[in-house]
Amino acid sequence: MLTEKLLNFYLMGAEWVLWLLILLSIFWVSIWIERTFFYFHTKENIPLLKKDLKEALEGKEKSIQTLTEKDTFGSKVLSAGLNLIQRNIKDPSRLEQAMLSEMLLQKNRYEKRLPILATIGNNAPFLGLFGTVLGIVQAFFQLGKMGAAEQASSNQMVMAAIGEALVATGVGILVAIPAVAAYNWSKTLVSTRSREAESLMRHFLSEISKGS
Repeated sequence: MLTEKLLNFYLMGAEWVLWLLILLSIFWVSIWIERTFFYFHTKENIPLLKKDLKEALEGKEKSIQTLTEKDTFGSKVLSAGLNLIQRNIKDPSRLEQAMLSEMLLQKNRYEKRLPILATIGNNAPFLGLFGTVLGIVQAFFQLGKMGAAEQASSNQMVMAAIGEALVATGVGILVAIPAVAAYNWSKTLVSTRSREAESLMRHFLSEISKGS
């Protein structure tokens, strides 16, 4: 009974797998486009941030306002420290903890939806291979239903069916490679922004230590 139900499922063929792979490719591309626009919008100018930070620590309201209003990784981390400074809290350990906490929040924000890219990239080839298995099962099942005379001249039909089934594996790989590339690019960019923010944080703390 279970074998028959599984066989009926397998005999559906690989076409639905191909459509699923196409939908997944559209899904990850939309995520990557959204993330790319976000990363471009929050691009940072590190030398300018350091200049604004120096002026902010000197008490210039314009620079403080500029830093706190920017929606970028480094400025958000620096704002966490500046907010404490404005409340007359200058303990380096408290400043560091506040900025580290903000850094983790920003990293989560920048890595949003990236696990989806990784999941699609890692599993699309397996999904394509599954489609190939479905197609091959369907081809051999049809071959088994043929008579002896038909089977003798069925090589061409079987090869064509297997060739069609292998398309699913090719599509799965085609979906996976750019998805993995997009994921790696995004992770590298987030890691770079994180290191830059940490560098700004260390610079901030060193400036505070000089003034104390």
